Amino acid sequence: MAIKKTLQEKLRNLGKLFARKKEPAGYRSFDPQFRTSYGKKEAPKKRSGPFPVFSRLSLRRRKVQDEGYRRKEKREIPLLKIAAAVFLLGSAVLGYRVAAGWQGWRAMMPAVSIFQLRQVTFSGCSATREDMLARQAGLVLYQTNLLRLDLSEVEKKIAINPWVSSVTVERDWPSALVVRVSEHVPFALVNDQGEKKGLGLSYMDREGRIFFEVATGMDTDLPVITGLERIKEEGRRKEILDDILGFLRQTQKNDPNLPTQAVSEIHVNLDGELVVFLVEYPFPIFFGRGKAETKYNRLVKVLEVLYKKHENEMQISRVEYIRMDYLEDKVLVAQSGSG
Repeated sequence: MAIKKTLQEKLRNLGKLFARKKEPAGYRSFDPQFRTSYGKKEAPKKRSGPFPVFSRLSLRRRKVQDEGYRRKEKREIPLLKIAAAVFLLGSAVLGYRVAAGWQGWRAMMPAVSIFQLRQVTFSGCSATREDMLARQAGLVLYQTNLLRLDLSEVEKKIAINPWVSSVTVERDWPSALVVRVSEHVPFALVNDQGEKKGLGLSYMDREGRIFFEVATGMDTDLPVITGLERIKEEGRRKEILDDILGFLRQTQKNDPNLPTQAVSEIHVNLDGELVVFLVEYPFPIFFGRGKAETKYNRLVKVLEVLYKKHENEMQISRVEYIRMDYLEDKVLVAQSGSG
């Protein structure tokens, strides 16, 4: 046994004698700064330069590359995506409100004090009072909110006034309204005594619209239309009214022989024909139907002749009547004492 142990120990020593010494394991690299063949890392030589700050930054970058890690970068907030999402959401809400109408949009708006109504400017008011129209429309200063105001409703309320022909209302931001009113202008008086109490007269504008009942003390220095209420058929009534308005528009030329103020009455007889009466002379002028402009021009020429004096007396004072439709293109003037 002793011999066997001695032999094993000698063999072990002989193996150690021929055994190769192993180098510590490293890692291979192809970077020039690693000089050893087994990848043993050598510290890079420090380089001196004119700008040491940039040199340190360069060394730090190399260290990151060599050791295989990178400093954690800050995450950027995607502002563009957030803005796009907000825009799409706002567009969807706005589209819904537009589809729901201005009424729905106004319901969303708060009562901001800067949009409280502070001034209302009216234009075109002559026969109407501005304060009355404002009350009629429900416009209250410092209480009405301009954002929540429905302009179409305001226009409808003002248009109820019988003198108002048309009206437009506009916002003057941030706290004012501009109201433009167009009023009816009296063009003639219509006698409807059989239908209404009082004076039995109503104002008619130049479009033939009856809009206001005349009260005591109001202006009545206008031609009076009578007999029209007896025409019940709508189509026929419109034709006769067109003849009346056509004649009155011709008198607005203010020819000195037949101005508007010289016409006292335009009567519609049972046959639907017009009979004209002058202010200063009582004789009738049978005007007939149709050709208002032509007949007016002929009548002016006839009156021009009649207004001339003959033997110190104007011939018109002896006129019994004038018939404009006596014959085609002929006017008949009947005078007292004529054969």
